[in-house]
This record gives sequence, structure tokens and C-alpha cells, in this order.
Amino acid sequence: MDTKNAFQRLNSLSTWLIFTIIASITSLPTYLNASETIVVSSAKDGQLFPSVVRDGEGGVIVFWEDYRTGRDWDVYVRRVDSRNKPIWDLDGDPISIAASNQRRLRAIQHGRHAIVVWNDRRNKSSWDIYAQAVNIEGDVFWQKDGMPICTDSADQSTQAILSDGEGGAIVVWEDERRSAEFQDLYIQRITSTGITSWEKNGIPVYPSESLQSNPVLVEDDSGGFYVVWWDVVGIENWHIMAFRLSMEGKPLWDAPLLITPKDGMQGEPRVVADGKGGFIVVWQIYENFINDQLYAQRISPDGKKLWQETGVPVCTADGIQKNAAVVYDGEGGLIAVWRDERDIYGDLYAQRIHADGTLAWQKDGIPLCTVGGHQDRPFIVQTEEKQFFVAWMDYRGDIGEKSVDAIYCQKIDLDGNLLWKEEGVPVSTSKGEHFPPFVVPVGNGQCVVVWSNSQQDNGDIFLKRF
Repeated sequence: MDTKNAFQRLNSLSTWLIFTIIASITSLPTYLNASETIVVSSAKDGQLFPSVVRDGEGGVIVFWEDYRTGRDWDVYVRRVDSRNKPIWDLDGDPISIAASNQRRLRAIQHGRHAIVVWNDRRNKSSWDIYAQAVNIEGDVFWQKDGMPICTDSADQSTQAILSDGEGGAIVVWEDERRSAEFQDLYIQRITSTGITSWEKNGIPVYPSESLQSNPVLVEDDSGGFYVVWWDVVGIENWHIMAFRLSMEGKPLWDAPLLITPKDGMQGEPRVVADGKGGFIVVWQIYENFINDQLYAQRISPDGKKLWQETGVPVCTADGIQKNAAVVYDGEGGLIAVWRDERDIYGDLYAQRIHADGTLAWQKDGIPLCTVGGHQDRPFIVQTEEKQFFVAWMDYRGDIGEKSVDAIYCQKIDLDGNLLWKEEGVPVSTSKGEHFPPFVVPVGNGQCVVVWSNSQQDNGDIFLKRF
């Protein structure tokens, strides 16, 4: 045997194997840099429905609804820093532990503090609106258990919040003070010191005889903001409306703008700023709730439609398209992701629309995830230039009578390419029931996914960084 040649061949093979292993490691997709799952709160009973903002230092501040008392729902908060270290008290600090229930949290961040707003039933006779501010050191700014935004004797609910650019916030909500059947939208501005700026209990956005619901707030880049809402007139006329106001609460348009067609049923607006002082809205068209479709329209700051009068078709494929999520594409347009039932199961599809209203990808969208079982409730954010992260509820393991759910994710680029493996990457496949994820970009190409899961009790709060 030629031992010298054999040794040379073995040495060459070893070198090739080492090179191959190194090359394969260095070419691994970036999702393998995902952090371990972090427990934000595992107090007894239920912690559910997180609302999350960045902390301005690479971490996040997580608010959630908390049922640890076993009697009613409270508001708790905890910060997780850029090293994925949970700080402040174990299982979270109380934001509001007033009597009765506090639900439906929404939060914004400004500099080194965050403001959270919620529905509050402490007076037991009706739902009110309260808010609180907390900084990244965990100091609560305003009075114990929150500042009242609206305590009118009628019910207030389903609020949204927007930073006012000065450390305070604009809050909008559905209000039944005029009619429990035809509710109006009211707004209030609260300063960084917790003082309400306008009339006590807020001012109406634009009173009408229709039912106004599902409000969304969008800044206009000129010191004002837009309110976009779902407007219901009778049984068969559902519209999307918008109105522009100043930060002083003064109307900047003569009247609200009808965005969608006058006839028919349209609803569930999803809205992003367009980078030019206007906004883009995506809505769902209801056709007997069997063949629903998605359309979009771009609106200029002076209240003009910039795309075709009836809107641009995002997806008109057979079946139902619903539960859309949208994000600004960085170039004047948007990317929409939705649950699509053109096949037997609900899959995820996506579409990009350019600033001029033309479709960037193929008609009716590109498949984002079409594995077995349903995919639903997507959440999309931009993590870096021309790259976007999507997380969703996934039921690919849901076989037979027992429901099995998980959370998966994917990364895509501006051309619609899937950057990770085709079937998506698991965020959590733990036992128990998962609830829809909340995603926040935190800089340096990273984002944080936060969710609640009932693997141990009624619900705990978890976090993972990608």
C-alpha cells in the first residue's frame, strides 16, 4: 500500500470537508441568530394581548392585560433591554390595578418614555378611557392607576393612539354618548405631563348619523394627523372615511373624505403613511362573505384620491381575503399581507403596490406560506432597507379534532423574494394555545416578536428576537 499517497488523499479529503463545513456555517440564513425564548411574565392565571413599543435603546417595553388577581383585568408592563434581559420587577410592574377591568391596550413611544391607553371600567357603570406614561427606568409619570381621558357616562371603547411629537399623544375612541346604536368618534390630546388639552371628555371628530368604528390615526408630517374609520350607513352601505385635523384639534378639510365606493360594503381599514404627507389605506370588500376582496387607495394631504377612483385591486382571487396587515415599503408605496382562502386552506399571500398605484408583484399576490393547515393573523414590519419581517398564527399541525397552533415567521425583500426557507421559520411551537404575535423593529436589522401562550396556565407573555 502507498501510505504516502493514501495520507495525501486523506489530508485533501479532510481539508475539503473542513472547508465545506465552514462554508455551510457562514452561509446559514440569519434566522439562526434568533435569540432564545424569553419569559416576560409568567405570573399565575392570565397574561394576554401584549402591546409593545421600542425603548429607543435596542430593547422594548411590553404592556399587557393581566388577570393575576383572579378577579379582574389590570394593566402591567415590563422592559426587555437590547441584550434580551428582562428588567424591572419579576413578572412586571402594575400600571393600573384599579377596581374592575382594564382592557384593549394601545401604546406609543416618544424618546425615553411610552404612553399606554386602555378601556377602563373602574366606575362599574360604563367603559371609560384612561392613560399612563412610563419611562425606560420604570418610573410612572402620572397619577396612580392612570389619567382619565374620557369618563362620560356612556360607553367608550376601541381606541387608537398616536404620538403628538411633543411627548404627549392623540387618542381617538368610539363613543356612545349620542347614541348606543350609532356611535361617534371622539378625540383628545394629552400632554407629556398628563394634562388633557381639549374639552373635558374629548371633542367629536365629525358627528354624523352613521355608525363610526375601528378608528386609525396617521400623522401627516406637517404637524397634524388623519383619522381613518369604518363608516356604516344602514345594512348594505359600509364605507371607509377619513378626516384631517391639526394638533390643536381644528379641521384641516371641509368635510370627511369618502375613500371607498359609495355603494356596497367595505370595511376593516389598514392604513400607513405614504412618506409624502398623505396615506394609503387597504380595505376589504364584502361580497356575501363568500368572495371577499382587497382594494387600496392613496390619499394626498389635500384630500384627493391619487389612484383610480374605485381603488386599486390588491387581490380579487376566488375565495375570501381577510385579516390584512400593511407596512410602508420605503418608496412611497406599501406591502400588504393577508389570509387568503383561494385554496382549501387559508394561506398567506402578499402584494406590493408602487407609489403610482401599479402592482409590483404578480396579479393577486405572491404566496408567502402555503403549507398544510391554516395561516392567519399576519403582522409585518420593516427591519432594514428593502427587507421586511412577517410573523403569523400557524395551524399546520392542526389535524383531527384537537386544535394545534404555533407562530411562524418569514423575511422577504422589496422584490418579493423569500429570504428564509419556503415553509417559514418557527417562532414558537410550544404546547398550549398561542395568541396572535406583536412585532416591533428595534434597529440594526433586528425585530422583537412578543406573544402570549397558555402552555402553563391561562396565559403567559413571551419574547424572541430575530
